[in-house]
Amino acid sequence: MRRGSLALFLYPQLFSVKVVDNKKDFDADLIVVGGGPGGATCAAIAARSGLRVVLLDRATFPRDKVCGDAISGKTISILRDLGLDDYFAQSGDAKMRGISFAGPYGDRFTAAFKLDPKPDELLCLTSKRVHFDDILLQRAKALGVDVRTPVSVTGLLRSTEGVVTGVTTEGTGTDTAPATITAPLVVGADGAYSAVVRALGFTQLEPDHYSGGMRQYAQGVTGFEEGVIEIHYIDEVIPGYFWIFPLANGAANVGIGMLSSHLKAQKISLRKRLFEVLALPQFAPRFAEATFVGKPVGWGLPMGSKPRTMHGDGWMLVGDAASLIDPLTGEGIGNAMLSGRFAAEQAIRAHAVQRFDAATLKPYQDHVLDKLGEELKIAHALQRLSRWKWLLNTVIKKASRNEELRNAITCMFDDLDSRRTLMGPGFYVRALLA
Repeated sequence: MRRGSLALFLYPQLFSVKVVDNKKDFDADLIVVGGGPGGATCAAIAARSGLRVVLLDRATFPRDKVCGDAISGKTISILRDLGLDDYFAQSGDAKMRGISFAGPYGDRFTAAFKLDPKPDELLCLTSKRVHFDDILLQRAKALGVDVRTPVSVTGLLRSTEGVVTGVTTEGTGTDTAPATITAPLVVGADGAYSAVVRALGFTQLEPDHYSGGMRQYAQGVTGFEEGVIEIHYIDEVIPGYFWIFPLANGAANVGIGMLSSHLKAQKISLRKRLFEVLALPQFAPRFAEATFVGKPVGWGLPMGSKPRTMHGDGWMLVGDAASLIDPLTGEGIGNAMLSGRFAAEQAIRAHAVQRFDAATLKPYQDHVLDKLGEELKIAHALQRLSRWKWLLNTVIKKASRNEELRNAITCMFDDLDSRRTLMGPGFYVRALLA
């Protein structure tokens, strides 16, 4: 038994919050809308601390979620907190040790995720979301979360003062009867096309801070460097990139992501562009014997270059619903789970004082921005720099020949100060001279 589990077993009163509300008999203490990584994390941690949590999702799990399927180091620490790190370490999912960057003119280098990893340390893995999300949701259930699927949220309940007090729902299975569920706090964790965001009246799509992605699964792709995910900056996709992420059992997740404003301005079809890229001379031999599994599927990515307001009277937003996807890498799972953890911790504090107004919930947004805000700004700046093809290619070319430069880029994945250094013009001067 893990130390945290033993303490929870022996001293449950230290980990619980007694919830008493004399003003209203709510159906739950917390409603979480969305059962993805952010929502499942939030619900699991809140329920573990004694809150009555209802989680709603319009899908029946296990279900697919369009994604690159890369589970970053930021995610690993939260899996450890939930007692799932050992499971994923032994799950058979592909373990990744580094990332390869290829430039527009064919230069390439590989950066490790950590300079001095411990033996067998889990740094990153690739896991299909149909599997990964279901494991997280099952963990939330085991911790006491009341999971209800398939249920669609159709709106928010509000008090006469405008405070969110629950949700309206309808089933998406055989029982489609409308219903209401009340709680003093609602967390929107329902992704890029969030019903909670829509009910709050926020803008869903800002093309300059939104990207489109297209994913295709394939079996039998060749030419992989073991334990390495690939990012390719090529003319056909800049501003954006083409990825090839190896999965377990010889499978691969391949796709492209590009800014929505560019897609619209150039009238680009992501589906058509993806297969044009796969047919390019540098990639065609690797896919010559490959079999495509299923159809290519697209999705939207609300970028953290412009996060939404994440809290208000009776509500919080996490993950993609809060626009927290990394603008440089397109990775959203880690930020979703991190914000989900912070939202759960704030929900626990709010129940301890029985206050759920915007001022009481403000520390949640402050915490998210303190942890992720500068990182997202730097990632956005680096994303803009990546549009300068000559500069991007020069850095990649130099890094392919210079170990010190490769190590500096490696640190970017584990050290915010390194990202800050990469954003400064001095870095590019040193790179040109490397």
